[in-house]
Amino acid sequence: LACVSADCAATSRQKVLYRRPYDAWITDAEICSMRSLLRRATRCPAVRRHSTAPPAAVPVHARYLARTIDVSKFQEHFAHSGMRRQTFERDSVMLTINTNERRGHVVVFNYGAVVFVNVPHPLRDWCLDAFSPFCGDTIPSGFQPVEDYKIEEGKEIGFDSVKLPQLDGHNLAVIATVLAQSVALDHYAAKTDAMLEAFTRLNSSVERTGVFSALEKRSLFRLVALNNTLFTDVIAKIGILERSNTAWKYLQYADVWEGLQDEFEIRDRFWKIEFKLNLIQQNSKFFLEVLATDKSNTLEWIIIALISIEIVVMGVEIARGI
Repeated sequence: LACVSADCAATSRQKVLYRRPYDAWITDAEICSMRSLLRRATRCPAVRRHSTAPPAAVPVHARYLARTIDVSKFQEHFAHSGMRRQTFERDSVMLTINTNERRGHVVVFNYGAVVFVNVPHPLRDWCLDAFSPFCGDTIPSGFQPVEDYKIEEGKEIGFDSVKLPQLDGHNLAVIATVLAQSVALDHYAAKTDAMLEAFTRLNSSVERTGVFSALEKRSLFRLVALNNTLFTDVIAKIGILERSNTAWKYLQYADVWEGLQDEFEIRDRFWKIEFKLNLIQQNSKFFLEVLATDKSNTLEWIIIALISIEIVVMGVEIARGI
């Protein structure tokens, strides 16, 4: 991963007077596109080359923004913004943002997660607003799962930080992928708990009355559909059971991948979600069989009634004929 793009490097060599502070242009109301934001950033002469070694503490912020993010349209939209783009997985893209203060990275995943590495808070909020047109089923801001982490120098993986001898593009890919999976699992764990609670209420209602009302039948069908959707999203989209391409190709990054997976308990949390979804699925299957049996019995009684009516009509016609 290059430290800075050629365009920004050329700009940094120019002796241009600093026009206004970083906070001024990042909060300016006239900003309407990422291109205008980048033009203002490149006018600042402080964009300079950085060492590949990480700073004392590089902040990492992960957020689950929406159910889906259209990565293809996202890349097309920011293709001419002047920012460096890199695709390290089939479902994600990384943008490199160079400002007068630091070099940051934004990693966007198609299953709705966004990871900011060394991006200041004002610019982070602006990016979230800029990404919203590409999101499907956006989660309200107060309910979006978030995860804050740090990257420091050293060689240790801890609860709130990871220490690396150097920070490069492959390490970024591994860290961003694990944090994105973590916030996505937080979202799906909350949805699974809500489904389990709804199913418990449904069970209690049937236990009291012994029958399904029309509303309860609709609720049951919705739970079954949502259960199938969650299974598909967790297993297929997030790729919990798949190994990172970076860790697969480069063995030196496999330890970081495995260490972060264990630290964030990715697989354990996935198994818990899967257990709850299987529980809902098995109980739903029982109730669906009961509904199918009731419907079959109803149809049988209707057929018996129709046959009885036909017999009566035929008897009347025979009596009249005699």
